[in-house]
Amino acid sequence: MTNAFEKINPALIDAPSPQVGPHDGYTDEHKAADTYDALMSAAGEAAREFPEELYIDPSNWPDKARDNDTYHTWGVNYVDRFTNQDPTHECTCHALRTVAEGARNKQLGIIYQDGPKKGERYDESKKGSVWLSPLSVYAEANPQQWGGAGCLQVLDISCRRGFLPEKIQPAEYGFKHTLHGTTGRGGVNQSRGSWVRLSNFPDGWQETAKLFKPQEVIVCREFEQVVSLVLHGYLVEVGRKGHAIPYAFLNLESWAMGYVDSYDVIRYDSKATVKSCANGAFTIVSMTTPDDWAKPAE
Repeated sequence: MTNAFEKINPALIDAPSPQVGPHDGYTDEHKAADTYDALMSAAGEAAREFPEELYIDPSNWPDKARDNDTYHTWGVNYVDRFTNQDPTHECTCHALRTVAEGARNKQLGIIYQDGPKKGERYDESKKGSVWLSPLSVYAEANPQQWGGAGCLQVLDISCRRGFLPEKIQPAEYGFKHTLHGTTGRGGVNQSRGSWVRLSNFPDGWQETAKLFKPQEVIVCREFEQVVSLVLHGYLVEVGRKGHAIPYAFLNLESWAMGYVDSYDVIRYDSKATVKSCANGAFTIVSMTTPDDWAKPAE
């Protein structure tokens, strides 16, 4: 899927999302509120400033990109499924689930050589990949269903109490509590259902959600920090242009940042777009670690 030195079609860069309307759930008001300080506060005890040891000098970006191409260690290679929010306003939560699931798989060491594939499921996912419900966070972030949510809202919720797992999983894990993933289109690897209020979540849901909380969150101040994290194989959530997305790999030939969009597709942002949203971008470095990855419900 990824080749950092292969020219891509310019039409795929900064392409508009398929959503009809002014935004996919990320408004100008959300963008204004998603500042570095606010996101650090939202992450609570999980918050980390960007560590200098992760900084990669721009002169070394090509070498690191080649390594990621060779060993399949881009963030996208830790993502084993697409989700589809269409036509909802759940984008910040779909982006967050991608970052969180990618962090778990990176911790676990599962590599998906081709990244997410629409309508297909990896056998490797059965080794401990857990699919998280974007709706389990969005229902608290915006109890009105429509209108969207900010990155700091959904980050705060996930760090405070965690995600619920999806009803659809790659293996039978025996979760006591699950929730459908979206009120949108969903897909083979994502359940869909009617809108549900937080007050109607299954009794005792917090017991399961606490198993899926971010433990370390790095918040960025500048462009080169975002690129460094992506080159280290982390997925980075940003909000921009009415839509929130997770950066997952870098194409240096066309200078475009690839992301796993919540419409079953890979899209790209230009350098100018990445720079416009770098302050306040964040990654999840680690999630709650189970004693046995094959038994995440325990």
